[in-house]
Amino acid sequence: MIREGHLETYDLTLTVRSPLFIGSGKSYPKKEYVYLQPELTRSPTPKVMLLDENRFFSFLVERGLIDAYESFILGPQTDLFRFLSSECHLSLREMQALSRCVIDAADALDEKHSLKEIYAFVRNSGGRAYVPGSSVKGALRTVILTDMVLKEPEHHSLPDTSRGFPESKYLNTLKLKTDKFGSTEGNAVNDIMRGLYLSDSLPVDDSSMMLAGKIDADIYGRTHRINLCRECLKPGTLLHFKLTLDQSVIKGRITVDSLMQSIQAFDDFYTDAWVNFFDAPARAAELSYHSCLILGGGAGFPTKTLIYPYLDETAGVREVASILNHAFKKHQHTGDVQLGISPRTAKYAQFWNTLYPYGLCEVKIT
Repeated sequence: MIREGHLETYDLTLTVRSPLFIGSGKSYPKKEYVYLQPELTRSPTPKVMLLDENRFFSFLVERGLIDAYESFILGPQTDLFRFLSSECHLSLREMQALSRCVIDAADALDEKHSLKEIYAFVRNSGGRAYVPGSSVKGALRTVILTDMVLKEPEHHSLPDTSRGFPESKYLNTLKLKTDKFGSTEGNAVNDIMRGLYLSDSLPVDDSSMMLAGKIDADIYGRTHRINLCRECLKPGTLLHFKLTLDQSVIKGRITVDSLMQSIQAFDDFYTDAWVNFFDAPARAAELSYHSCLILGGGAGFPTKTLIYPYLDETAGVREVASILNHAFKKHQHTGDVQLGISPRTAKYAQFWNTLYPYGLCEVKIT
């Protein structure tokens, strides 16, 4: 830890325990990446090659292949490797010269049946994967709020008109801006999280990237494969951040010890209220939720909201089922009330025939 006046700066390290997906909002259609069988790369695993768009289109222009590429894009053929080798007469080494990166496809794609669109991980301007500090700060905000709510002895209720969690009651406490009556305004100026800063992670090497399929499981452990593929960080990847606490703002109300306590309080509640409600599907990895944040895409509804800790379990199920039924009428979430849990499916990432919950990351702060 480094202290400079009222600023305390720490190293925050996340160890990825299950596939982590932070989406960029972009995707790679099946015609825009090269699927490489293991025998092509002399690798034990299939790979996916993502092309550098500028180099690739410069190549097409220089070789007069724009019309051929347009015919490929508009035609029924979906194998970019075949187009590059047969139409463009490129060797694998020449393809690699046009690539941006090569990542492990594992068992997320199946060339014999149908390749899938790949949802892309966030990358910086240099094309390197990283985890935004805002993603981690959002997860910390959730665990801090959960810990605050769980420490209150009474049950709560949501006003019929709001359908929202009153987080300003817990976080907007700085009293830096008040209304005409002298009451603290519920806005970001008064938010105690203003005193907590997180850098983006250091860039991550492409050797730490993988593709993961998506599996839904019901409360009995029965699984259903979803036709979706995500670019994720592999289990075992280390992510390095700088955490700064501005004690002139938070005045000791947030410390490293209190953060770790809040993380564990959330983990314990999440395990009891959510994880233990579901039977583990076959091939599910055995993971500890001790001192872990759960973040990113696919992590699931209970990791993003405060409804369950804020309400008692019965009221929480009714509220969540009502929200989901309003948003997704065809899925008939009103039936979740009888099951006793909502949403009624747990989300898993598949990596080499093993199922992992998304986004489990062990936290260490030094």
